[in-house]
Formats: sequence, C-alpha cells, structure tokens
Amino acid sequence: MDTDHIVETLRTAGFTVPREGVEEARSRSGARVLGRRITESGAEAMWRELLAARESTGFHPLLSPLSPAELVAGEPAEPDVFDDRAVTAPREIVAEITAAALEDCLSYAEDEAGEEEWRADFDAELLAEQISPVAETARVTDFRPGWLCLVETRDGWAVPGILPGYPYAPAWSHGPEGRPMLDSDHAAFLHTWHDRFGAELMYVADQVLILDVASPPQESPAVAETAIEQYAYCPDGNDTASWANRWTRSRTWKFLWD
Repeated sequence: MDTDHIVETLRTAGFTVPREGVEEARSRSGARVLGRRITESGAEAMWRELLAARESTGFHPLLSPLSPAELVAGEPAEPDVFDDRAVTAPREIVAEITAAALEDCLSYAEDEAGEEEWRADFDAELLAEQISPVAETARVTDFRPGWLCLVETRDGWAVPGILPGYPYAPAWSHGPEGRPMLDSDHAAFLHTWHDRFGAELMYVADQVLILDVASPPQESPAVAETAIEQYAYCPDGNDTASWANRWTRSRTWKFLWD
C-alpha cells in the first residue's frame, strides 16, 4: 500500500492530514514505518480503528512518544542475533528464559529457605493459591503517545524484530547464561501471548511496552503460569504474585524496565 492510501486510511480513523504531514522511514530490514503527530486525547480509539484495518493495510498501528525516524534508529541488543524460534516456536524461548530467570533468582538466595521461597514463586500450583478472587485494577500512568505510527507488518508481535532496540531492558539478565534481552525475546513473549490471549502491541517507548489483551487468562492455573512468564520477561517492580493479582487478568499489560 502506498503512502497516499495510508493517508486515506488515517483519514478514515479520524485524521484529516495532508500527505506531507506523514513522516516516513525505513527499518534496517526495509520495512516502512509511517507516523503522524497526535495528541493523547483519542489516541487509543484511533489505534483500535487502525488495528481493525490491519489486514487490509498491511501495517500494524503503534502508539509511541518516538517518531518513525527515532524508532528505526534503535540499536539491536545483540547485532545480527535473532532467534527464529520467536516466529516458529516462541514458547520454547519463553520456557528457556523462565527457567533461566529462576536460576538467576536462586543465585541471590542466602540459604535453603531463600531458595525455597524463590522456587515457590516460580511454581504455578503454589502461586495459584496466592491469587485473590478479585483482581486489583492496575492503572497505566505514563501513557504519553506523541505519535501514531504504522509499521509494515500484519503481526504486532513481530514489531520488536523490525524496530530493534525498542523497548530497551538495561538491567535485564534473565536469558540463558545471563545474557541480555534480545529483540527476538520480545517477539517470542509477544507472539505466544498473542496466540493464547489475543495480546496486541499498542505502545512502545524507550523502556516501556504496553499490550492490549483481548482475552486475558482468568482461571487461577493459567493466571499463575502467565504471571511467572511476565515476571521472567520484566521483573522490575513486581514479583510473580503481584503480577498475578494486579496485571495478568487485566486487558492492559504494562512492562517497565528500570
């Protein structure tokens, strides 16, 4: 789809914007990224309109404080390293990282009691017993979209591979053998959550990622399993129980790497 058609699609979502009002950039892989400045008011509604049109446009909508030029200028966590299992077998990567996250946590335990506490945090059956019957309502307080962008892909989970470096997880070392987060790790987690829960990438900033989740898990075993994955993906500011009780059952999942 050419830029003129994209401009027309933007108009159907509530934009009256001349072609010169659309910024265009290309990622390292050659995918086009288009964007238009917006205000926070109505941003989510416009994102949903463009998400509904994704199959016809071939572009995934993305809210961000970053322009297309900034998004394509991100640096990969590990140059030329992308695990193709993020596309073909994402749950394998998620399982490996979850196991590595437990081993990392165990390394900080001072005694056997500490080790048992960590093992309990990663035990879905035990964690399920800590889940409150009523989920808390977590609030997203740092949602600041200055741009509505369109990334050339029909799969929102694929965006981290197209725009490497976003989001950035500076202190994360939960990969096998303590390696940092790869762009394919982001894609793998997003892919499996999309397949299981209809999670769609809505917002990306430097160290923030927000998913819109159509059918989040509600039953305790599935909530516990997913909360453990969420903690392995983003441990900052939460433990597995707080993920399960504050975010996992919500239709909005926010990840922040400090």
